[in-house]
Amino acid sequence: MNKINPSIFKEYDIRGKYPDEIDEDAVYKIGSAFCEYLNQKKHFGKIVVGRDARLSSPELSEVFTQGVLDQGRDVIDVGLCSTPLFYFALNSSGSAGGGMITASHNPKEYNGLKLIREGGRPVYKKDGLPEVETLANLEIARKFGVGKATKEDFSRGYLDFLKKHTDIKRPLKIVADASNGSTGPILEKFLDETSVSSEKLFFEPDGSFPNHSPNPFLPESRKLLEEKVKTSGADFGFIVDADGDRIFFIDEKGNYVPGDIMFAFLLDNLAREGDLILITTRESKILFEVAQRRGADVVRTRVGHANIKTAMRAKNARFGGELSGHFYFRDFYYSDSALLMLAHVLTLVSVSNKPFSELLKPYQKYFHSGELNFETRNPQEAIEKLKKEYSSGRQSFLDGLSVDFDSWWFNIRASKTEPLVRLVVEADSQKPMEEKIKELTERIK
Repeated sequence: MNKINPSIFKEYDIRGKYPDEIDEDAVYKIGSAFCEYLNQKKHFGKIVVGRDARLSSPELSEVFTQGVLDQGRDVIDVGLCSTPLFYFALNSSGSAGGGMITASHNPKEYNGLKLIREGGRPVYKKDGLPEVETLANLEIARKFGVGKATKEDFSRGYLDFLKKHTDIKRPLKIVADASNGSTGPILEKFLDETSVSSEKLFFEPDGSFPNHSPNPFLPESRKLLEEKVKTSGADFGFIVDADGDRIFFIDEKGNYVPGDIMFAFLLDNLAREGDLILITTRESKILFEVAQRRGADVVRTRVGHANIKTAMRAKNARFGGELSGHFYFRDFYYSDSALLMLAHVLTLVSVSNKPFSELLKPYQKYFHSGELNFETRNPQEAIEKLKKEYSSGRQSFLDGLSVDFDSWWFNIRASKTEPLVRLVVEADSQKPMEEKIKELTERIK
């Protein structure tokens, strides 16, 4: 029996180049193994299967489904969908678990799987994924009774849920970029039903991603959107990634708005006294000031959707946010939804006559580097070096190394998916931030 390539089992999900690292045989075995894992957990019932727009996703969806059916489980096939729509289908149907065929924002030659347990709980390195990997490399016998697959469309229910959180008070004009991913169809319906005037870019799902990278975190992916917003007189613009769980905003001047600034805007308008809010080790300290003003508490946790969802559920946090454009909501099964964030932003912008950039200005108090990436063969060595050299600061090891000084701080952590270290630096003014970036860069290199 061929062993599955172990490199595809990542920190938060399953991912690799297709077909060299991940192929139909591996995904069939993972489908069967996932069912056996759920059996051991005593979670019985249907499995939801969704897929993104990648060219290999239909085939991988088919074999994953077959792996589930051969274990006697029924499948709800939701077809092409965004990852948040998949979460909605899984949770609203009360299913035992699900598999979303996606490599998220990775380049087009990649594909993978997000595995989810009952109630939207992620299956990841710390909870379940090692067991699934072990089971996938065993011979799991087919069951005598084969399951049945039925196609279901959950988009109407998801749209109704989104519209409950949308209350637009004045006409808005926006530019939307769907990145040729799987969000285009549901996003088009949402915008049409909310009477927003919109210019739509790259709404046609196309797994060859002909117009720009499926990763909107890259500045080149946002270039056309920024130009369109600037020249069209739009109130703002936004772009979602290939599977629609991340969203990035552009102000009316064509400027990119970092995820933590958008999160501060959301919290300042929606957080209530006593709320608990989760962020990671990379976001601006403005979030603590905003939360304090609202009587809410902010707690830092480790980077990554699986870590945040697990911590949110354990602590019953109301909101979670990341620099990377993930926004999490207790009202959405402790999961991330780009379109729920959009619904809130549309509503909040519409109740004010101020330009978008003016609404955001109060939160742009500090000077934040954004994520800076450095290639290194030994990430831990780089982190240890900085730990020694910045020992006079207040150090934390929650996720990599965070060091706090009175007027600046930084975090450095190893990437979970690439041979990189990721650095963020924030200071009270611009020049010190630039000086510290230069200083840290020289030491890392």
